[in-house]
Amino acid sequence: MNEDYLNRGMDLKRLVLYFQKKIWIAVMLAVLGATLGGVVYQVMRSMKMPVEYKAVSKLYISFGHDESGQVYQYYNGYTWNDLLDADPILELIMKGLPGYETDAVREATSAEILSDIRLLTITVKGDNEKFVREVRSAVESGLKEFARESEELEQIKVLRSDVPERVFWDNRTTAACTTGGVILGVLSLLIIGFFYALDESVYVQQDIEERYGYKALGILTRNQKGLQPYARELKASIGYLMGNKRKFVVLDMDNHADARKQELESLLNREETDVFGGNVQADIAQDSGWHIAEKLEGGRKEGEWEVIAFGENILSGEECKVIRENGGAVVLLPFGEDVGRKTARILSFLNNQDCKVLGMIISQADEEFLNRYFA
Repeated sequence: MNEDYLNRGMDLKRLVLYFQKKIWIAVMLAVLGATLGGVVYQVMRSMKMPVEYKAVSKLYISFGHDESGQVYQYYNGYTWNDLLDADPILELIMKGLPGYETDAVREATSAEILSDIRLLTITVKGDNEKFVREVRSAVESGLKEFARESEELEQIKVLRSDVPERVFWDNRTTAACTTGGVILGVLSLLIIGFFYALDESVYVQQDIEERYGYKALGILTRNQKGLQPYARELKASIGYLMGNKRKFVVLDMDNHADARKQELESLLNREETDVFGGNVQADIAQDSGWHIAEKLEGGRKEGEWEVIAFGENILSGEECKVIRENGGAVVLLPFGEDVGRKTARILSFLNNQDCKVLGMIISQADEEFLNRYFA
């Protein structure tokens, strides 16, 4: 691996197309994250949150009159909180709560006047439903008795007395789902980006030239057709490379040597009219599946191309001898598969065996990816 390859810049178009192929993974993980976020939040909300009950009472205060006939109106929220925490109201409340601690009752009870000074709101909170219900009743009774004994008040009437209800956290399921989806979605994109940075797969000819420094002879697509530019360019490159020879060796790094042999021979043995569009009937016949090689009656015809194909997993001294006798080998690298380390090992072995590498071809390429990349 040369230093220029290690210091290469980012190919943004290739990166975008790579992410397009993987984006479904990020979407699925984001959906999974949203689901997990909602489920975890609901479990915590129902099981892990502290148990608390609350009861609210609404009371109406009728004020008395002073010596001049004016109504006493100086009671406010702070006054009522102070009154509840001190005698004589607290003493009246505790009469109806035998067995309870005064401090516990004081901490559980609060009073406030929201807008109208005649409307008093009493809130009782606690971790036990029975305790909250009994304290609420005792507070209401104590306040009514206090009003009867006070000259500033005529009476306190209970307008509404709610039953104790369990207090839950605010329902933030949507926020939990969103958070889970965003976290797992972003994490998946980072992981995909990390694998892209480590990816040594080849997608276009430039990858071969930068990574290995050999000639990039062309691209062999999955559904090769004679009218495609990739087929014409590959046939032209191999023809120029081999000159008058019609026989060469290929080494397939994906170990599908027989299939690649048929594909190359089918492409190279077509007439020029098939490639450039002159033989329309031949084009129609080839379009349905060019890579199925035609069986030649009576053996191989004179002037036809012959491909000797080996897989990297069977490479040994005998195969290297055949490669040397034929002047070298063309290496086939599978499109989008990281065979960089395996290829480096094979190239080292070929070098030790004095086997020349004539060039490299990308095999089984995705036409849709290529068309978008070169658009």
